[in-house]
Amino acid sequence: MKTFYQAMTVSLLTVTVFLMSSSAFATTMPSEALANSANKAALFEPYRCEGNGIISVNKGVISLHTLKYFGTSITIDLYDEETNHGKESLCKAMNVIQKYHYLASNYSTYPHVTNIKSINNAPNTTQHIAPELTAILASSIEWNSLSNGYFNIALSPVIDIWRTYRNDCNIRGICKLPTATELAAASRYTHISDITLDVENNTISMKPGMSIDLGGIAKGWMAEKVHDQLKSDGMTSFMINAGGNIRHFGRHPEGREFVTAIEDPECKKYDYQLDKCHSQAGLYHEIVKGEDLTIVSSGNYLQYFTFDGKDYHHIIDPKTLFPKEEGISVSTVLDSQHIFADVISTTLFLMPINEALIFANDNEYIKAVWYLDSSGNKAYSNNFHEVSEGDK
Repeated sequence: MKTFYQAMTVSLLTVTVFLMSSSAFATTMPSEALANSANKAALFEPYRCEGNGIISVNKGVISLHTLKYFGTSITIDLYDEETNHGKESLCKAMNVIQKYHYLASNYSTYPHVTNIKSINNAPNTTQHIAPELTAILASSIEWNSLSNGYFNIALSPVIDIWRTYRNDCNIRGICKLPTATELAAASRYTHISDITLDVENNTISMKPGMSIDLGGIAKGWMAEKVHDQLKSDGMTSFMINAGGNIRHFGRHPEGREFVTAIEDPECKKYDYQLDKCHSQAGLYHEIVKGEDLTIVSSGNYLQYFTFDGKDYHHIIDPKTLFPKEEGISVSTVLDSQHIFADVISTTLFLMPINEALIFANDNEYIKAVWYLDSSGNKAYSNNFHEVSEGDK
């Protein structure tokens, strides 16, 4: 999907980056290599702006662009701000991005924090964590109940199995499906009640064999924390694009509301080769406008593999342990509770459509549109018209 602002096109394609902890090599690295590794750790500057992103100024827009965090492209645009103040604010915003990247990563450990990877490496050890990570984990556990079980950070062992099969197919050409036996075995370690989180003392432990994954909450959480930082610095008009999570504040420099075009998911999936993708009317299936909104999409059209003519995507249903079969995407627009954008979008995609519609309609801050099938059939929450421009 793509978002248009003025004459700029921002791709919402999420790129998955696989990182590995250096500890995985510790037992086989020679002493010289270990010394070099220790020196690198000593030189690690976790909150440095220079070299980790590009801050530029173009026609009055001050922008930050980085590819180093959350496995995706993150861009922040400030409008009508004084240049030096804007650059300072963007550097502080980058520090927020860095902080939550280090805390939420389940691919790599870092010398200055206990993060998700650290917890997963020793699940049954009680570990002290930062209050910021405690807050994310506490909300994640609460949302397991609020979502009727469709959002589950403890599903990581099952997700890891599907990721392995997807990579084997797409990278090595070895395509097959996980067996029911291995999925059932992994599911024994996915019970949210087996996580012990002490929110007063900021400690966590889990059942041996468990692991957690914040992929369904961390990026949206980070985007809202960046929003808060920018506002506290006095920024009055800006847009954050965190790999497809759009968060804007204030009004367009022309004095109007921001406008976001939601791309047809099939255009992205089929690399814009479909006839409908050659016109703007076909390329974008909804236009959203408003002030102080978050727009997030979830769907089956980017990360998937094909086996026996059927696609298997990356969003796993905790109820079945398989990718959800029905529906192509959901686009969620929030005018409050922005910090839960990822959670809500994932939940609305995984729920059966009737249950999802009830959930959205019972929560007025949620506006959503579901792209149901390749024929372009759609479903809308009752209040989606409040942010939709209607006929494209």
